[in-house]
Amino acid sequence: MMGDVNGMNDRMTRDGKAIFYVLGILMLLAFAGILIDPVQDKRQFAAFLFVRQDALFILILMLLVRFGLGTAPAMPRWADKLGRFWWSIPVFLLLICWIGHRLAFDGYALTRDEQMALFDGFIYRYARLGWPLPVFWQDNALALNQQFILPIAGHRAWLSDYLPVHALARTLVGMVVDPGLTNPLLTAIGAIALWRIARRLWPHDGGAQVATLLLYAGSSQIVVMGMSSYAMPGYLALNLVWLALFLRGGASGHGFAVCVGLIATGWHQPIFHPLFVLPFFAMLAWQRRWRLLCLYGLIYAGIGLAWLAWPHFAANAAGGAAMQGGQIGYGARITMLLSGFDGISLWLMSLNLLRFVAWQHLLLVPLVVTGVRFAWRDPLALSLLAGLILPVAAATLLLAYQGHGWGYRYLHGIIGNACLLGGYGWSALRRRVGTPALWTAANIATFLGVVPVHIALAASIVRPYATVSRAIDRTNSDMVVIDDLAAAFGGDLVSNRPDLGNRPVRLMASQLDDHAMMALCRMHSVAFIGEEQLAPIQRVIPAEETSTDRFRRLEKLCASVRRAARQPLA
Repeated sequence: MMGDVNGMNDRMTRDGKAIFYVLGILMLLAFAGILIDPVQDKRQFAAFLFVRQDALFILILMLLVRFGLGTAPAMPRWADKLGRFWWSIPVFLLLICWIGHRLAFDGYALTRDEQMALFDGFIYRYARLGWPLPVFWQDNALALNQQFILPIAGHRAWLSDYLPVHALARTLVGMVVDPGLTNPLLTAIGAIALWRIARRLWPHDGGAQVATLLLYAGSSQIVVMGMSSYAMPGYLALNLVWLALFLRGGASGHGFAVCVGLIATGWHQPIFHPLFVLPFFAMLAWQRRWRLLCLYGLIYAGIGLAWLAWPHFAANAAGGAAMQGGQIGYGARITMLLSGFDGISLWLMSLNLLRFVAWQHLLLVPLVVTGVRFAWRDPLALSLLAGLILPVAAATLLLAYQGHGWGYRYLHGIIGNACLLGGYGWSALRRRVGTPALWTAANIATFLGVVPVHIALAASIVRPYATVSRAIDRTNSDMVVIDDLAAAFGGDLVSNRPDLGNRPVRLMASQLDDHAMMALCRMHSVAFIGEEQLAPIQRVIPAEETSTDRFRRLEKLCASVRRAARQPLA
């Protein structure tokens, strides 16, 4: 028995050293990219987040895995008792995410990704697929912010270029309760589905079940993304529900899994869910379950083709599919993204992986490594591992830069895979003598230290934008021209309702020409939001101002129009 214990502790030590060296190499790549090449634009922001939010946590984790894993963790009594009240964890996540959305994030949708769900939801409430733009705005649509808008010819109408299910889900939730509850509900649903999977995999190992759920709840990325309006919590919940049904099997299990697959593929982008399920289809082939594999293959082929056709269908319904310097089909988009792959993509991915690790439970990575070591012959464990690797490869090739993201959001849908591999790791430690103090200390540090700090860091970025946005809403004018290039992500402040019924209507100074400016100043009251009003954002994310001269020119032009209007006729 003592030899067995020592062998396990030796393996934990070796695993810790391996993790230490891998993280060390990624850290060296990250800092080398920052020091060798002074980064600009998107690379500058990725480096900013790494230095301000991630580097310290990675260093702490490196110290833990190098010097704190001399003995394997063991399940303390409090955690064993928690298994009888497992439902308290989904309830806790629901409450903390909703409270965080309202208090930490001030109920604000920070990014254009989040705003598009609200934008499309407005359209869908009126049983439409797009919203027509008035003639004047068709000629000046770029000033309204056309990022992530389908490029319909002539800008006759507008709707986002995302798939519709996420926006529909938020709209349905908003008909009953606060739509801000959408992601908290999805986060709680993901926890419930994960518990069901853990119960199926380890029916007699309560420790592995509890460990899996605590790894989920201790992920800062899961908690903070659950406070946001991003689509990613939906992928996590739907993927775990799909896996629970897939493992349940039978006609009902696989039938409902296909229904979930239809929803998940059309949730936001068509790539994330198929990358999750593909390894499980490979597992069916390995197990020679040919009939089931063919059934899934045929149905998912139909699902994929249907959602790939969505942009063309929606554009036609909204007013015409002819492109205006943009790409409607996914094939053209993928080709464009692949053309942007270069060496910087690899550097960005090193930052992304470090950020992903930094926003997880402190013991997730060690337990995942242990799980892979001991369960590498298990087809399900290998499928879970492949599900982690595929999105990393796809993101590296297609779009390594994520912009804003609490953790690495392109891997959000497969955090459940990592938690389950961590459960495999815990199961491998079962019946082996370890120290409950390590597990207790790691959970205290995670839930009372890491997660609250990450919430505060995210809120410190979101709240200045929310403050500026509220100030814009209080502006007593018909239109507001925003110096969108004078602050980091200033364009995200330019968000309007599809019917332009919001007051004031927000406009991007960088996309507004002189003739449009003069016409607006003749017909409407116009206010200007410049560097002074944007100062709260500049203090949080220092960025080089690039458009102040253009903005001041528009402001002076509008003032001259007003003076001319006040002069009496001769």
